[in-house]
Amino acid sequence: MAAKPDYKKYGFIPQVQPGLLVMRIRNKAGNMTAAQMRSVAELAERYADGQVHVTTRQAVEIPGVKEEFFEEALAAIKAADLLPAVCGPRVRPVVSCPGTDTCPYGLLSARALAEKLDDDFVGRDLPAKTKFAVSSCPNSCTKPQANDVGFKGVVEPLVDQTACVKCGACVRRCPAKAMTIENAELVIDYNKCLACGVCIKLCPKKALQVGRKGYHIYVGGKGGRYQYDGQLIAEYVTEESVLDYLEAVLATYKELAEKGERLNSVVAKTGIPELKVKIEAKL
Repeated sequence: MAAKPDYKKYGFIPQVQPGLLVMRIRNKAGNMTAAQMRSVAELAERYADGQVHVTTRQAVEIPGVKEEFFEEALAAIKAADLLPAVCGPRVRPVVSCPGTDTCPYGLLSARALAEKLDDDFVGRDLPAKTKFAVSSCPNSCTKPQANDVGFKGVVEPLVDQTACVKCGACVRRCPAKAMTIENAELVIDYNKCLACGVCIKLCPKKALQVGRKGYHIYVGGKGGRYQYDGQLIAEYVTEESVLDYLEAVLATYKELAEKGERLNSVVAKTGIPELKVKIEAKL
């Protein structure tokens, strides 16, 4: 008997019912066009009973596809200008918020970064499944700290004391209560500061300026049966440097991990200080 195809590599997941597959279709940064959505509906009606499920990671899946239609359905996904998902021990589709495209809190173009991550990394084989999430700001709507590698957009506020009129608007609105007026000067406690940029946007005199801007990068986050918070490993990584930094993270992960070992286990056994040294040596 011929071996069955590696269904999971192409986003097809064997169901509990013998002979049936869930056909998962990914998108880039959580976005699909109206034409693509119509194509999904057509595929659901052609290969199953018309049902479509929206996954927790912004993909869609069609349950009830017969195994014998696997190759035909995969070809149909590609012909419809859609992207097959990926499962198994490899980089999974990227979760992203809308970012500066539509969100008033957005600091960076999360969509642009997510699309680059999709193009360069999704489907890459690794010791175990590896999930990415991109959030444009510290509101962290996509839960970057709960992913193997998470990216959180941040901006550092800097004070121009000569322009500041000590109106206190930023002090009142700071979500972290990180700002005070002391001895006629505005003081920022950077240990409390969320780097959310709220104060910069609301300052009436533009006395608060943009300092460093980029992504905080977290590694080792994980949901599921046993949950772990990702650990901060790099701060204010510029948009131009994110891909190089991620390449170094994944190379270090492959170097240190056993087969089937998630990144959180590597973080636990290596420790962030040593892991950071190994990553930065590859930059």
